[in-house]
Parts: sequence; structure tokens; C-alpha cells
Amino acid sequence: MAEYFSDKQLSQFRELFESFDKNGDGDISADELKCVLKSLGEKVKTRYCKNMIKMYDKNRTKRMEFKEFLDMMANVFQYHLSHPEGQSNTNAADVATNKRLEELFDSLDVDESGFIDAEEIIKLTEKLGEKMSLEEVKELISQVDKDGDGRVNKDEFKRLMASK
Repeated sequence: MAEYFSDKQLSQFRELFESFDKNGDGDISADELKCVLKSLGEKVKTRYCKNMIKMYDKNRTKRMEFKEFLDMMANVFQYHLSHPEGQSNTNAADVATNKRLEELFDSLDVDESGFIDAEEIIKLTEKLGEKMSLEEVKELISQVDKDGDGRVNKDEFKRLMASK
């Protein structure tokens, strides 16, 4: 992603990244991200910060390295370029629905892995008084699992729910 930014932007992002990295270990933890967002007046839960980091955490360290931070910043820039102020196609109802779907997904993602897996579905169905075999659950997942990893990610879950 570095190739998309000027040297000046990269320098500014490095400075911003280092201000987030309170302990100076070279990456941003969920707690560090939460502190920064809190200082900006945002009231967020640690789980939200963990999920935010998880979206960009390519090497699954549960922390955001500078390169991953640049990926996030590129997405922020891309979003703002495609949605100039006042020109967004997203209305309040869409935002509210999306937030509810994300909250529902997070409640089903018991282990906070960013995925709903077969084990979580089996436990859920047992709580609801139903019993599904592993094969039945795998079949259910395969109908939704677009990337073929055997789990349901947040985007797959939202597509499923939007089709209902």
C-alpha cells in the first residue's frame, strides 16, 4: 500500500501510527486503539477494537503493524473518495441495519475469531433445543461460505441475512 501514498503522507501516517503505539513496540493493540479512540471522544468497547484490528491483521498476531495500518488508511481514503460528503448512497436505515447485523454476528462469534464455525453453530442449536450433526452444520455452512474456508465470515453472514 505504501506505493499509493506520497512520502509526505507516509511520514504523517508513521507519526500517527507511532502516536497510537503507546508502548513503542512497533504495533497497535486493541487496548492502544481503544485509548486513542477514547481520547477522540469515541466510546467503544475493546471487542470493537479487536474486530477492527482483525479486519487488517493479515498475519493473525491480533495486533496491527504499520503495513496493516497503511492498508486501513488506504481503505479510509478510498471510502472518502467514493463517498464525498453529502453524496453517500447509504441512508440511516442501511447504517442501522448493518450495525444490527454486525452486532448479531459478534454475538454468534463466541470465540471472537471473526468467523462463525461449525462448533459455534452446534452449540447455538443445542441452546435452542435442536441437535444438528457436524455433517448437517458443514452442509449449512457450505451454502453460505463463498471463500471455501469452512467458516462464515462477517460479509458472508451479512449477505445471507440480506437475502432473507
